[in-house]
Amino acid sequence: MSLHGNKNFYDLINWYSNWITGCVAALSLFLIVFETARYPLLLTKYSVVINIMILILFLSDSCVRIAVSPDKRLALKKYVFELAAIFPLLRLLTEKQMDQISVLSMLAIILIMLVTRTRHITLVSSNEFKPAWLMISSFLIVICSGAVVLAQPFACLPGKSVSLLNAFFTSTSAVCITGLTVYDTATHFSRAGQIVILSLIQLGGLGIMTFSVFLVVMLGRKVDIKHRIVMHDVLNRDELTGAVRTMRFIIKMTLFVEAAGAVVLAVQWYPRFGSIGETAYHAVFHSVSAFCNAGFSTFSDSLSSFSSDYVTTIVIMVLIIAGSIGFMAVMDIAGVVSMRLKDSRLRPRLRIQTVIVIGMTVLLTVFGALGILALDTAVYKFSSGIEIVMAALFQSVTTRSAGFTTCDIGVMTPATLFLMIILMFIGGAPGSTAGGIKMTTLAVLWRTMISGIHQSEHRNVEILKRTIPSETIQKAITLLLFYVILLSVFTMAMLVTENQPPIAIVFEVMSAGATVGLSTGITPELTSVGRIFIMILMFAGRLGLLTIGYALVMHRYKAEYTYAEERVMIG
Repeated sequence: MSLHGNKNFYDLINWYSNWITGCVAALSLFLIVFETARYPLLLTKYSVVINIMILILFLSDSCVRIAVSPDKRLALKKYVFELAAIFPLLRLLTEKQMDQISVLSMLAIILIMLVTRTRHITLVSSNEFKPAWLMISSFLIVICSGAVVLAQPFACLPGKSVSLLNAFFTSTSAVCITGLTVYDTATHFSRAGQIVILSLIQLGGLGIMTFSVFLVVMLGRKVDIKHRIVMHDVLNRDELTGAVRTMRFIIKMTLFVEAAGAVVLAVQWYPRFGSIGETAYHAVFHSVSAFCNAGFSTFSDSLSSFSSDYVTTIVIMVLIIAGSIGFMAVMDIAGVVSMRLKDSRLRPRLRIQTVIVIGMTVLLTVFGALGILALDTAVYKFSSGIEIVMAALFQSVTTRSAGFTTCDIGVMTPATLFLMIILMFIGGAPGSTAGGIKMTTLAVLWRTMISGIHQSEHRNVEILKRTIPSETIQKAITLLLFYVILLSVFTMAMLVTENQPPIAIVFEVMSAGATVGLSTGITPELTSVGRIFIMILMFAGRLGLLTIGYALVMHRYKAEYTYAEERVMIG
């Protein structure tokens, strides 16, 4: 057979194999969730046999790919991680206890699914699969996998357990970096369970697509044009070039900032814990949780016991702000600083988006702190004026994205809660770990309103001597309407299903939809239907309503015609 024929045969085998393993992966995930629901009559040797057969199929798939590949050495390097699944498979075959076999087989299947996921990205992108659907499916897979692991006995402390629904709730909250919890993370989950939650937070904060491409690069595989197109859509960049470089910057920046925050927290907390290992664990957990704006804590009172520890509160605030201003803004600032250090004669300018983000961050932080000081007495429980101001600043920063608290949200006045709802609705910056409609959206809408009031002849919307494109204005209005409709519908639904104060329900809905994680304390008291509603809101808030909207639209096209204009009375 000719070289060209060999290549065609290899491509054909590769294409069919991608589809087969993709379907098997979906079936595997379904079986894992089904088993985890703890149906005692179904968790038998038959389900274990099915899991082992699935593992054998995955291994056979890798072996066939290597056998038909024109370059055996390259193929062996490419599938080395998938072949490594032979070790847990051998361990399974020698295990005697049925429950241990079930857990090991499920974990092995999840591991293989994550490793083989990059091949399925190639498959869907080659078939014009929408990047929006790719993001949605990626988050769903990680959420389901996390729920399966969190539902296992080892993830809980002795005497504790997690139902499948609550496991999904916790996994969704972690992956969507929200922080709402049914259980106290500190007293319900074991150290292993907390590490699983931390891993889900990191995956959700970085973005699953970012992490996947990082794995591709680390494994030495080439990032082709189709992957770059997907990354271009995920990053919302105007240009295709530099997408991989941006991904690398995001990974490096995340690890550097989280490591720096963990070191400072560890030094500050060592006298409190006395053990290097215990101190390092709590420091790393809170550094990652703060930078990813997740709000999860290994302390039952969140950070209330650190209200007088100014170093801790300042470090957490810096980490939250670093995560909420967006990777693109940080990259822009780093680029400008780097250019000026190389040549002091250069005067590079920050992008308009970066200027808006920095300005709005300062404005909203000060506005929120002053509002909390004026409207609520909860912050006045502290003994000194500095503690009161720090508590107000901390709550203002964390309300827009993170979910940490040094005050009891449940005793705050309705006026303060409404102010916090406004801050949560605004959120952070685009391309960040924060939620909400985003600060840039608010800035564009504000300038659009001002332009409409002035009724200038050219009617352009301008910010800092730059004209905002009409497409951007349309997106901002669409996003605002999407959020208002979504939050209104779910608020009305939860007012029907939940027996809680209306202000508490509105606060909970906004906290979930903006992926903040603050609560007045009603989360554990929600009905099963209410928890499902909150899960949907967290998922929609993390992915973004525009992303979901693009996924639902079957065809996007540009009209080649315009109809005659006719005025409609407004107001």
